[in-house]
Amino acid sequence: MKRALSRALLIAITLGVVVLYYAPAGHVDFLENWGEGTYGTEFDAGNPVVTAIDPGSPAQRAGVRPGDRLANFRYGTQWGRINAPYAGRSERFDFQRGGRTFSVTLRAEPVPGFGLAQRIGGVLALLPPTIFLIVAFLLVFLRPSVMTWSFYFFAIGYFGTGPVFEYWSHVAPDWFYLAMSFVLTVVFGSWSAMLLLPFVLRFPNGGLGGWRNKIDRFVWLLLAVSLGAYVYEWFFSLRNGGLPPWSAFTDDWLPLFAFAFAALIVVKNYTVSSPDHKQRASFLVIGTIASFAAYAVYFVPGLPFAVKIVVGFAVVLMPVCVGYAVFALRVLDVSFVLGRATTYGLLSVGIIAFVSLLDWLFSQVLAIGRLAIGIELLATIAIGFLLDRINRGIGRLVDTVFFSGRRRAESYLRRAAKALPYATDEEAISEGLVQVPVDALDLVAAALYRRGEGERFEGLATSSQTPVAPPGFGANHLLARMLLSGESPVWLDELRSSLEPENAAIYVLAVPVLVRHELVAFTLYGAHRNGAQLDPEEVELLEELAREASRAYDHVEAVRVRERYARFLTASPETA
Repeated sequence: MKRALSRALLIAITLGVVVLYYAPAGHVDFLENWGEGTYGTEFDAGNPVVTAIDPGSPAQRAGVRPGDRLANFRYGTQWGRINAPYAGRSERFDFQRGGRTFSVTLRAEPVPGFGLAQRIGGVLALLPPTIFLIVAFLLVFLRPSVMTWSFYFFAIGYFGTGPVFEYWSHVAPDWFYLAMSFVLTVVFGSWSAMLLLPFVLRFPNGGLGGWRNKIDRFVWLLLAVSLGAYVYEWFFSLRNGGLPPWSAFTDDWLPLFAFAFAALIVVKNYTVSSPDHKQRASFLVIGTIASFAAYAVYFVPGLPFAVKIVVGFAVVLMPVCVGYAVFALRVLDVSFVLGRATTYGLLSVGIIAFVSLLDWLFSQVLAIGRLAIGIELLATIAIGFLLDRINRGIGRLVDTVFFSGRRRAESYLRRAAKALPYATDEEAISEGLVQVPVDALDLVAAALYRRGEGERFEGLATSSQTPVAPPGFGANHLLARMLLSGESPVWLDELRSSLEPENAAIYVLAVPVLVRHELVAFTLYGAHRNGAQLDPEEVELLEELAREASRAYDHVEAVRVRERYARFLTASPETA
């Protein structure tokens, strides 16, 4: 129930984010300059005092000068109307100068030099935050937790808010604009960088312990205090028409501290992790810290915004590395593993989204009449012809990039399964059921139980990695009865109360071996060594191994019967 509610909330928030952040696309360039129109006035963020006037602009012709202050300024849609008007729109504004108030009517002119290339650049600028949002969405959807939700809200904070304010000031009522301003400025503004801390503390297994638990208390206190500071700053700006004198601390230095602190936690996590985890996670640590540094550049005072934008593109390293680590290398301790079908489906949805984006891009952004329709038609037809080739290419890409290790394991297990019926003793069957899948799938443990003369299932073999295993099971044990009645694998989550605690923590699945509908043996398997759960494709492989083992047991039993019969004939002369 909690997971369903979490997913519903995730979808609702994501839909809101898409509407808010993607609606302005096509109206801004790479540097987040609004491209519709301008009065020629420039203001500092949140300050209603004119800082500069563009030469020859409507504001200069109307007599507005630097130092003039907007009269009756309210922090709402008025701010967007003067900063980002539509070209050709006229509006009346009141200014104060030297204790007197005067009114001017300004007619917005097109922003010089803002054309098709700049519009396309504004759309392309959405690609890095889009990648961030997709990876964060998948993580929360598949495993909602404090760790993944922190990563998700941090990802939303990477979107630029300037175009959002400027666009929605034209279409939203004041109350909506103020509510949006509060959420985007307080939660998804500079404060969102602080949400890195609960994420990296729980990275990669989602839990806390030891030194992490002590730091976590400080982190939540820091989050609460800093959130209060951002709330106060927003109300101060709303009431006074400008930022407080200490805004540089909250807007710049506090996020920089968060990035530095997060980098230290990542390094500490890496130094205390196991050698196996270090080998797989080294690229992730480097990419994450590089992403922190690139994001932190946004908060360094004095750097040109163009430099921040260019360097900031490296922020995309973090979602790319995290996504690859989760879906390919299973670095994160997650309770899911994406199968091929799911991955193919996600990429197919990506193709559909690409065609839709193409339609929207040429129809809404380019806005060049029949030429846009022609380009869109040709592109759609070309993609239609290439869909089959693209589908095959996606299949090869998915198998090569994400599932190459899985393919090798599958091939090895299937060859081992086919070889099982040729075993001539039970020791070889035991190895095929226990050690072979543990090595191929990198499992934490496996144990085989064989039915004895007294109908009890005794422990016959364990993998070399197995620390503990149950001593045996009676024929009337719930697990044995469930395996026999269903003739299919049983997930041990259903039977935790029937297993010893130390064993319940290791084993996750029981796979039966049946000969002519009789349960002759079963194998307990643990999860992957990194904590990831067995996925449906792996369970099918283990079932296939068990079916071949049943043939092997039947063959070995037949050989024993023939040997006993031969000895009986040899020992009975009258029979001859």
